[in-house]
Amino acid sequence: MEWLQGLINALIGSNIAWGVIVVLILANVIPNSKIKEVFYGFGTFVTLGMSSFKWYKKIEEWFIDGLAVAVTAFIEGLRSDN
Repeated sequence: MEWLQGLINALIGSNIAWGVIVVLILANVIPNSKIKEVFYGFGTFVTLGMSSFKWYKKIEEWFIDGLAVAVTAFIEGLRSDN
């Protein structure tokens, strides 16, 4: 059964490696402006219809600021490894 575990580990590892290769290729092919457009559209879609709620204006600042802090901290963590 050790051979089966080795095969599973090899397949999982190779799939992760291929995924990383695909992401790196796409990162060089797709311009940053296009990625920004997609995420801007996604952000607009996520908040679609929320402005109709009374409490939206109260929590909008907290939600957006919290999300910005979380994403900024995540990116700093990614860059900390050098």
